[in-house]
Amino acid sequence: MSNLALIQPRRQDFLTCQVTDWLDGLPVIATPGPGGAIAGSDNVGQGSIAIAAVDAGADLVGVQIVTVTAISAGLTYLAVTDATGAVTGQGVVGLPVYAAGVTFTLSEVPGQTALAVGDTFAIATIPVPVDISGLVFTLDSRMVKGSTSFALQASSSPGDGSAATIANGGVNGTLAMRVPQVAMARCPPSQTPYPHNILATDPATGQRVTAFYGLITHQVVLQPQD
Repeated sequence: MSNLALIQPRRQDFLTCQVTDWLDGLPVIATPGPGGAIAGSDNVGQGSIAIAAVDAGADLVGVQIVTVTAISAGLTYLAVTDATGAVTGQGVVGLPVYAAGVTFTLSEVPGQTALAVGDTFAIATIPVPVDISGLVFTLDSRMVKGSTSFALQASSSPGDGSAATIANGGVNGTLAMRVPQVAMARCPPSQTPYPHNILATDPATGQRVTAFYGLITHQVVLQPQD
């Protein structure tokens, strides 16, 4: 069984030109994994965080702040916020808490100073590469959104026996464009970027999902964008 269901669509824009090969790496196709936790340097009490699980839909790279908010009736309450300050979870010390796809438990350290209101901890997720071996990746770029005319196509497994123009990194979860200049020269430059999708297909089932989407700005001669 393939890992097709683990692929999360991500935006990726490109800048290309007619006079060079298109050699471009893409972000690693990954699922979020537990990156760890760290206590705030100004904390009064001692605590430790154990991350039990990270949902596949959680942020690939994310940091959340766990803050002790109150102590009442023998319970120590906490709240979790994301990078924008939005509350993503609430709970008490010693019990599992779910916050934006991450399940964790904050516990006090026996024999050490008890946690105090205002103590903070940071929890993080990091990308874990998805094995994309066996999946076929194809790029379709249209002249304009909704058009039936292609500006550019590429594939990791062309059906006509020609060389692959998308490199599949397999267990590393990586993709790279390697479209030769002759193909780029045929793609007409435009002041309006071309919409594109890079689709992943499982040949065994025919199921297909979007891995990347975005815009391709194609120029006669490559120039930096503002």
